[in-house]
Amino acid sequence: MIDAAGYSIEKQYEVLLFHYHWIVPRLGPAPKSDGTPVFKSLIAYDGSPLEYSWKWNTTVGEPDIRYSWEAIGKDSGTASDPLNHDPTLDYMDKVTQVLPATDYSWFRHFLAEIYNPDREFYAKELEAGEPPATTLMHAVEYNKKADFGLKSYFLARKLFMGGDPNTLQEWDDAIVKLTPGEGHPGRDALMHFMATSPEGKLMKPNVMGMDNIDSSKSRLKMYFTSTHTSFKSVREIMTMGGICDIAEESLQDLRSMILAVLGLPADFPEEEEISVEATTGGNTWKDFEALCEGFIYFFDIAPLNGKPEVKFYLTTRKYGADDLTIARNLMAWMHAHGRGTYCDAYLGMLERLSEHRGLENGKGMHAYISYQCSQKGEPDIKSYISPELYHKARYAGI
Repeated sequence: MIDAAGYSIEKQYEVLLFHYHWIVPRLGPAPKSDGTPVFKSLIAYDGSPLEYSWKWNTTVGEPDIRYSWEAIGKDSGTASDPLNHDPTLDYMDKVTQVLPATDYSWFRHFLAEIYNPDREFYAKELEAGEPPATTLMHAVEYNKKADFGLKSYFLARKLFMGGDPNTLQEWDDAIVKLTPGEGHPGRDALMHFMATSPEGKLMKPNVMGMDNIDSSKSRLKMYFTSTHTSFKSVREIMTMGGICDIAEESLQDLRSMILAVLGLPADFPEEEEISVEATTGGNTWKDFEALCEGFIYFFDIAPLNGKPEVKFYLTTRKYGADDLTIARNLMAWMHAHGRGTYCDAYLGMLERLSEHRGLENGKGMHAYISYQCSQKGEPDIKSYISPELYHKARYAGI
């Protein structure tokens, strides 16, 4: 990926050294002979503890590579570490040796506020039959012209069971305690939207994330899923009912990307819900039948923000055709917007990642495609790519 994205040899070496020393040893035990993971991460549908991200180039820029990952150890998901926190704590304690500007203040705050320090409480849940699940994850941004950036995330508990109804209140209580006695306009705006907007009332929290930097500069991101898929609902959520000032041109640009990637006609009605069946070309993908329908959004509500910044995620692991068709549709849109310089490299990279089954023969390598409007220039667009580390086809000959 870093080669396809145009990283220099020197920067590639730096990236690979960090990945080898700080990430690989923390990706958990080897899977079983058929590819079944010992601890199934929620980051990817097959249990992979990695999800890559390709930040698309602008008309004059270059791509950047990053990934999210889960630290996993030999005791993850057992009574001694029921929430799989120990590998994360070890990583946090040590990685500052090479990235001294890393600041985990916010992460430690939320860790203390959200979770019961008595591990026996969670061990009893495992004894009662609840499956072990991801609660924490991290990300690394391999910036070309700056130090590597680290991020951390909290996942809503009991996602396998439809989510914990107490999650939003628990997270909000912890957010308020970040700046006691001070204003938090971004948080207030989000809570108002969720309490008053018909679309806001339907959103369910699934992830909360932050940059591991000085709190005065960090984002605080809350991710929600909406079951609605019409562009009318996308417009309402992206603008937060009119609170966020997004130009109509930007909204129509987002709409055109959604329709292009999913292979829908340009005149698809804004009021009509986009069904899975309308986008999959008649194919049924059994691995994804159980996934919830809908789109994902994040809201950056850092305490210093006056208004939240909103980002849209098109859930291409659920919607759209096979991975090759999605790639070609996205690349055609990029070319039409003057951003096609790296399209051939992107497709070549995907083909190498998918040698186990071929892009045209499956779905899910394109997990999401995100779009964030910019007040200063071109929108920020990313492809989130599952490497399918535990895909059965990778182990067929073993």
